[in-house]
Amino acid sequence: MNTLQIKRSSQALLFSNLMVGLEGTIIATALPAMMANLHGIALMSWVIAIYILMMSVTGPIWTKLADRYGYKKLFILGSLLFIASSLAEGLAVNMTMLIIARAIMGIGAGAMQLLPFVIYGVLFDAEQRRKATNNAISAYSIAAVVGPLLGGLIVSSLGWRWVFFINIPIGLIMIAVFAHYFFHDFKPSIKAIDFAGSGLLSAGLIFFMLALQFLGQAQPALMTIFSFLATALVLLILFYFVERRATDPLIPLELFKNRALMARNLMMFLQYGFFGFYSNYLPTWGQGALGQSAFVAGLILVPSSLMLVLSTQLLSRLRARFSEKNIVSTGYVFMLAGDLCLVFQGFMGNASWLFVAAACFGVGFGLTNPILQVQVQEVVAPAEIGAATALNALIRTLGNALVLSAMSVSLNSTFSSAVHDNHQISFDLLNKISDAHALHQIPRVLVEPLRYIIYHGMHKLSLIGLCLIIVAMLINFLDKEKKHA
Repeated sequence: MNTLQIKRSSQALLFSNLMVGLEGTIIATALPAMMANLHGIALMSWVIAIYILMMSVTGPIWTKLADRYGYKKLFILGSLLFIASSLAEGLAVNMTMLIIARAIMGIGAGAMQLLPFVIYGVLFDAEQRRKATNNAISAYSIAAVVGPLLGGLIVSSLGWRWVFFINIPIGLIMIAVFAHYFFHDFKPSIKAIDFAGSGLLSAGLIFFMLALQFLGQAQPALMTIFSFLATALVLLILFYFVERRATDPLIPLELFKNRALMARNLMMFLQYGFFGFYSNYLPTWGQGALGQSAFVAGLILVPSSLMLVLSTQLLSRLRARFSEKNIVSTGYVFMLAGDLCLVFQGFMGNASWLFVAAACFGVGFGLTNPILQVQVQEVVAPAEIGAATALNALIRTLGNALVLSAMSVSLNSTFSSAVHDNHQISFDLLNKISDAHALHQIPRVLVEPLRYIIYHGMHKLSLIGLCLIIVAMLINFLDKEKKHA
């Protein structure tokens, strides 16, 4: 491929990351209108969960199919699924249709999210790969900022259905550019596809993620959770034995013996769990515990995204002067500093510290994530890049899901204790305290106690986050220095 072909192909792949990132955030501002129109508030959480679930479990399958049939064909197929499901979501007449379409969109997003990083690893040298990875992460971060704002604009001017329809022209242009400019001297794998392993892994992870989804509810159905976890355990054990005998396993078990790879996977597991904490709970801290408006609470994460973009763009200069290990250590120090801002944040403290914490988190994530993402591909053999990338994506998602579920359990425990200890407090009032429009429905004498309960729950979460970062720092400290490729 010549310079122009590489440039245009990379731009198309960048738009792929941007679209997947937007889809994860743009829907947040459309949900109230969707629920009102389709009468499905009881199923609201599944609109988001099913998308993430299917995107996660299909990642390893997409990479294995790409080894067999080619990156170009599979990326285009995944993108077409994404576009077709966008049309179906926009035309949805009930919640069942919407959720099924979201599941199909998640399958397509699995290819659009993961295959670009595999393509970077196969086509580019180490320096080009780092630059492409930095740009992809920046695009995803920009989407996190723009998504809610763009979603609100579209819903207010065109209606919620256009949140999905807008994907269609953008996606078709992206596919056309990629199809025209991307060429790869592809040599298909002649090994049999591991369909048994694919099915067992997908089913096992689906049951596991369903268990986590139910675990995070205010009143979890313990028997349902136990049955899902038991089923997931049986399926994943069967997956292990199938992979041991497979000619071309979906995830080679040898990867788990690669200490350098697993160290990076574990660090990303922890930091993506931490990312889930601050991206989901900082706005609630500002609005529910500190009494900030919804507008101010929505702005709390903006410094994080802006600093993430800035820090990723500075990485090439930093790498010229410092080792990657020291840069990652510095990133974790920023995350630690940001979390300490929360740990020492008193009840009804200054909301500006939340903005400072968010900025620190953005710098930390921007310094660590691109380096570890590239190193995952550098510490394995070229033939293992696809499988290693898929495994890493899966571990990142599991880290996010597991930590969020653990934090949901912690919050629900705090709230349940408060409701039990004070008959004037209820879950309904705890929901209303975070909604400025519902504040007038709360007796004035209960406002401060309710805010303290929210603060107490959030403070516990900041301590969990502190533990995550300290463990990640320790792993990085003990890990051997990674030399540049």
